[in-house]
Amino acid sequence: MIDPQRLERTLDDALSRDALNETPEGLAVALRYAVFPGGARVRPRLLMAVAAANGDDRPEITNSAAAAIELLHCASLVHDDLPAFDGANLRRGKPSLHVAFGEPLAVLTGDALIVLAFQVLAAASGAAPERLAALIGIVGGGVGLPTGIVAGQAWECEPDIPLSRYQQAKTGALFAAATMAGAAAAGADAAPWQRLGQCIGEAYQVADDILDAAGD
Repeated sequence: MIDPQRLERTLDDALSRDALNETPEGLAVALRYAVFPGGARVRPRLLMAVAAANGDDRPEITNSAAAAIELLHCASLVHDDLPAFDGANLRRGKPSLHVAFGEPLAVLTGDALIVLAFQVLAAASGAAPERLAALIGIVGGGVGLPTGIVAGQAWECEPDIPLSRYQQAKTGALFAAATMAGAAAAGADAAPWQRLGQCIGEAYQVADDILDAAGD
């Protein structure tokens, strides 16, 4: 049984008053607003489940990897809600971050969450430093180029969107990063877990698109 509080404690530590002591107050408040209270935490819970399936011999690394994935997901939501993209006014039942704090601070909050994700990963690497390189590559690939979240968002700026590639990048990439990072955090081969994450992510995006089109 996975203790969900493992993730919450790691996130809380990363965004604690002590950790953000010299951060401008508005940004510090906005960072916590973006992360708490969370949604279902599907991606980090998936990562922790894969780590458990592979022995989870370094739980502190698993915790940091799960927190990094969630921080990156939260960053993507902050940026996705901006008027330049979806222009969403609500997120998780409360005003979206740019509505509550303004667009400049929302951009900076999303940026800070991305960087913080890798800081959290690095801080836990002392337990097994040889695993850090693989984790950075996997987590970075889920967000960056050529097929991470950034690429997925960029497809929306193109005149023609190949649906499967779009779904794999915008949603599937971070799910694949979660399953692969779970294996890597436990010192296992990450490659066999990629397809599982991709399939879950693509199904998740299809369901979300249907809800957007047909839901209330």
